[in-house]
Amino acid sequence: MNKKFIYFDHASTSPLSKDVLDTINYSFENYWGNVSSTYKFGIDCATELENIRKKISILFNSEPEDIIFTSGSSESISIVFNEISDSFTPASITISTIEHQATNIVSNKLKKRGWNIKKWPVDNQGILKTNLINEYVNRNIKLVSIIWGQSEIGSLQPIQYIGEKCSNDNILFHIDGTQVISNGIFNWNNLNCDLLSLSAHKFGGPKGVGILFTNKKSRKILLNQDISLTQEYSIRQGTQPLSLISGLHKALENISSRIYFENYNVTFIENKTIYLRNYFLKKIENNKYFEITGSIEYRLPNHISFILLNKNLIPIKAYKVINYMSNHNISISSGSACSSASNKPSKTLESIGFDKLKLFSNIRLSFNEDNTYEELDKFYCLILDCINIF
Repeated sequence: MNKKFIYFDHASTSPLSKDVLDTINYSFENYWGNVSSTYKFGIDCATELENIRKKISILFNSEPEDIIFTSGSSESISIVFNEISDSFTPASITISTIEHQATNIVSNKLKKRGWNIKKWPVDNQGILKTNLINEYVNRNIKLVSIIWGQSEIGSLQPIQYIGEKCSNDNILFHIDGTQVISNGIFNWNNLNCDLLSLSAHKFGGPKGVGILFTNKKSRKILLNQDISLTQEYSIRQGTQPLSLISGLHKALENISSRIYFENYNVTFIENKTIYLRNYFLKKIENNKYFEITGSIEYRLPNHISFILLNKNLIPIKAYKVINYMSNHNISISSGSACSSASNKPSKTLESIGFDKLKLFSNIRLSFNEDNTYEELDKFYCLILDCINIF
């Protein structure tokens, strides 16, 4: 990457490190066969695939069969919702009001099939209103699906608390963990859920590959009864992209930080990006031109989001700041890359109570461990210019 180019958009996608790229290229050169082929080279490729699956399971203290390789979180979410729909007569599913569009799209499809989609509201910090848990997590619900770390505003949900209630009521619980995994490896057995979706390109792996974590309970539901489907424990069809999976594994190995669970608390250990986040938050503390969006206390370690006001205290449209920064070789965003080009007001900001004038003004910075304080200082100087320019 060009050293003069500052990248603060790792929540959208992260670059491949040299060792990840080398791992992918080695696999393309040596294991390019179809893992379903029954001759020796195909069997060698299949063996390599299962070796990687086992290595990943060791990282997460899971069973190898818990790991289903997919094309990424969007496909994983689609698999979960569609198999729920195929396995049960229409009932109720709970999601939050601030889900990624992948969840909203598949939820709308199930709604057309007669399912009741219950949307759990959040407070003005973007945290689920836990006082309403009995309304949204009860025995009439077949699936609860919650985004763990919200991509636009960074708020973290109390997934352990929700997971315990789901377990007690025998409800399938899926977590969209797309934004969290870059912030640390965790023990799958200590996470109170049945399913979890990940995308490799969010944590330094290649695009087009991800993981759907499962357990015995969820695999029974996801199992496709079509006898022609043999890949990924008869859950996901299609030839596995072995070289991309090898890059995914290498990227996971490169994550140095860890996530620990104690009671309902989630702790990020040895995460360097949290220092960058706090450094910038300190800079803008008590500054009337910056309005933080989302929770400060319960936030992704590598994430900052805010609305910037001009000198007349009028919200500045995010695209103006993004373009200004881009002209100075700094990449930032306003939220999810999947929906940022839609030119529509932010449903997330609307859900947490912002007025209409501010729904186009969210600015997001997301880091990895290669970012520096000097880069943030440069951004800060330029963002102050924006207050006067716009």
